[in-house]
Amino acid sequence: MYPTKLRRWHSAMIRTCSALVLLACCWTPVFANGLQPFRGPQPVRFLVGTNWQTGLHLIDSSTESLVMARDGWLHTVAADSRQTKMQPTRKRFEPASAMQMRNQLRAEFGSDFDVVATQNFLVVQPRGRGDRWPEMFEDCHRSFVDFMTKRGVQVRHGRFPMVAVVLPDARAMYAELDRLKIDVSRVSGIYANRCNRVMTHDGGRLASIAATVRHEAAHQSAFNTGVHSRVNDTPSWITEGVGQMFEPAAINSAGASQRIGERVNAESMAHLRKTMTLRSSKDLAGWVQRLVDGDEAFRDPVEVHTAYSVAWAMMFYLSERDNEGFADILNFTATRPPFETYRRGQRRIDFERIMGTDTLTFANRLARFLNDLP
Repeated sequence: MYPTKLRRWHSAMIRTCSALVLLACCWTPVFANGLQPFRGPQPVRFLVGTNWQTGLHLIDSSTESLVMARDGWLHTVAADSRQTKMQPTRKRFEPASAMQMRNQLRAEFGSDFDVVATQNFLVVQPRGRGDRWPEMFEDCHRSFVDFMTKRGVQVRHGRFPMVAVVLPDARAMYAELDRLKIDVSRVSGIYANRCNRVMTHDGGRLASIAATVRHEAAHQSAFNTGVHSRVNDTPSWITEGVGQMFEPAAINSAGASQRIGERVNAESMAHLRKTMTLRSSKDLAGWVQRLVDGDEAFRDPVEVHTAYSVAWAMMFYLSERDNEGFADILNFTATRPPFETYRRGQRRIDFERIMGTDTLTFANRLARFLNDLP
């Protein structure tokens, strides 16, 4: 157990460090071993295909440079191509305006689609779909910001309009994912970090895909408000746990969400009750330790469902019973150095320091919490 005084000191340090940086849309010039010294983000011209674009040179590794384009896309330039495909420029980096991005999206998707502008989004959707999708994405983002802010998480205003693309059916969505070279299967929607877009489809009942859309919209909001960083190694139990938390519709309803039972991810809870005995924390403790230490279970098709469910349980418990720990783990991981591999031993050390206890004690508390849920 860590003394309360030490934990409060650590929390204060996290808040202080978080206040010094802007994430998701800006850059933290802190570099790990293997990264070349760098003076901070610099405006550059860089080559994408046969076209030159203006961007922000974020960082160099031994193999590539990372550049953010004016529309928020992340591009890489191979180290052996830096001299020919990336040039410094005196031109100041200015993110694309909402109007510029709207025109760009109209040209990209053509006359069969509308591009609807809202306060925070540009929503690409088949013509004639009205306000249903734009309102849904706005509600998701507003609820996310409100939820995080109330719990002390550092939330920042992004510099780019968020883009959500709604395709007419699943086939069209997979064709779009193929065009962007995103290899996924059997999904109703996805948040793609590289292009900073949520993509889903309108080919079925909204209720059947709404939970997935809320999950992916939470990812997009997290990566665009600095709750997660788009360029560092954040543990999957944190990113996917947050996504799972926002699947229930009650999260988007201030009235209904006052009751904890309606905030529960019913699918994750049912899976946990089916696959392990929650009256004993033995099984749960093993899973907590595995997810804290590494992300392998999220890549295993046999174990992935349990990994998502335990990740939800961990983040949901923190958000409901330990707001300080919830905020501290998110604020800390968001400010980790870019491109640095988050090694197993360090992940465990950081978790236990931030939580103020070891993983076994945390799992015991988590099991009691889950047993008390309706």
